[in-house]
Amino acid sequence: MLILDEYWEANPALQGVPIYYASALAKKCMTVYQTYINMMNRRIQLQSQVSNPFVFKHVLNLKGMDQFDDNGPCVIMASPGMLQMV
Repeated sequence: MLILDEYWEANPALQGVPIYYASALAKKCMTVYQTYINMMNRRIQLQSQVSNPFVFKHVLNLKGMDQFDDNGPCVIMASPGMLQMV
């Protein structure tokens, strides 16, 4: 998710294409990553002095299908279990 967020930020043509992740576990992991930035590599630590790199600008949590606006291209990252919610 970090790589995708950085890539979308560097490529304005993609910024109209939303990125979603459908995973309660990934959401919990983001909390751990945000809390323990001091355990990450030097690049992430330096970036965190400006802003938290795990607070994504282009990657959104998809909690359910009622939040999903199916009106164009998008990227969805999901586990096999979450793919069954459609």
